[in-house]
Amino acid sequence: MVPRRLLFVLVVALPVLVVAFAVVMGGQALARATGDTVGGSVLFYVGMTALMLLAADLLLLVAVLGVNALAQSSSSASSDETPDDAP
Repeated sequence: MVPRRLLFVLVVALPVLVVAFAVVMGGQALARATGDTVGGSVLFYVGMTALMLLAADLLLLVAVLGVNALAQSSSSASSDETPDDAP
């Protein structure tokens, strides 16, 4: 069984990372438009880091939900078994 806290952290981190990526890339575009190439480059790499974290979070979330579903299905299958001499 997967801890609920881990599942909660992964679920909450997903929209936070999406918003962080959007804000940083917007700032990067603004910095490039105003002629700040160094700031734009730094924000680009920060945005790519946020995107990589977003992808890792999504993969971990899918894996954790899969493990959780497998654990629940195996526990419900073992509780569904009844002895042969049951009425």
